Amino acid sequence: MLGISGYGVYIPLHRLKLKEIAIAWKEDTQPSGEKAVAYFDENVLTLAYNACRNAIKHADIKPSNINALYLGTVSSPYIEASLAAPLANALGLPENAEARDFGASTRAGTDALQAGLDAIKSERLENILVVGSDILVGAPGTSFEYTAGSGAAACIISCNGVIAEYENSFFYTTGFADKWRNVESKYPLFGDTGFIRKYGYVEHVVKSARGLFEKLGDTAQSFNHVVLQQQESRLISEASKILGFTPEQLKAGMTLENFGDTGSASILIGLSAILDQAEPGQRILAISYGSGSSAALSFKVNKKIQDKRKNSTPVKSFKENKEYIDYFTHLRQNKIILRTEQ
Repeated sequence: MLGISGYGVYIPLHRLKLKEIAIAWKEDTQPSGEKAVAYFDENVLTLAYNACRNAIKHADIKPSNINALYLGTVSSPYIEASLAAPLANALGLPENAEARDFGASTRAGTDALQAGLDAIKSERLENILVVGSDILVGAPGTSFEYTAGSGAAACIISCNGVIAEYENSFFYTTGFADKWRNVESKYPLFGDTGFIRKYGYVEHVVKSARGLFEKLGDTAQSFNHVVLQQQESRLISEASKILGFTPEQLKAGMTLENFGDTGSASILIGLSAILDQAEPGQRILAISYGSGSSAALSFKVNKKIQDKRKNSTPVKSFKENKEYIDYFTHLRQNKIILRTEQ
């Protein structure tokens, strides 16, 4: 039985209420919700490390028994340098463990997950640690500043001690360019909003989901829980309406209002939140999106999930354990403004 044998999440302690951004820019709106903001000494590697430790504990596996680590992120501070390799070393994985980096798109975490599933299915490896970690920063005064958040989530992929069995997946890819960042760009750049909404997120999510439905002989109502890439509430709502998902199906996996858009960690955090409360026999659908490609993956929960709950650090604890900061502090912690040296 191939699937997820354990999972873990880490979210920074600090939160910024979205209305603080609106007040700072004298906007007429008063948006609800909040987002997670990494502290001065936190980065994608430290976030990933903590999520991985929680996943290892939940799976009840020794680091020495993990054959590979796959890391997905779009916020690495390096153009050329691995983050997966030092992370594997810090976690105590054996020296012959594979260390692979996935990037270039906010679906990087899901790409790493699919690669891990494929590697285990081929029987080339036995246990793989997959992690998505991002600290997203939007340009001041832009709509992306409201959603760009921070967080990490990890899971162990194996055929042993599986709590959520992998069923199948379907990809839909066009190469549509809606968001990008080159070596000269400090912040992500976006295309036309209306064009993106119509031909980007919604079209890709809908077509990857429908492709998987046809592949499995399922419908939207075949799944108890659904998590979509937590990018923007309006996009999630529009895609869900077209596909026929109910608010009840989406409820457990919605983390956008709590942590913001966590990029490569988005699907894995939402999947973890669902697994925190899913019951044996229930089915889960996870649909990622990024840079003109979407992946839909399905899982089925089994009874072993109940035995491992005592080892978990639930997503709910990160939603509740938080400290609020003001807008200026958020600018400093995200290194948008820096103190001038005298």
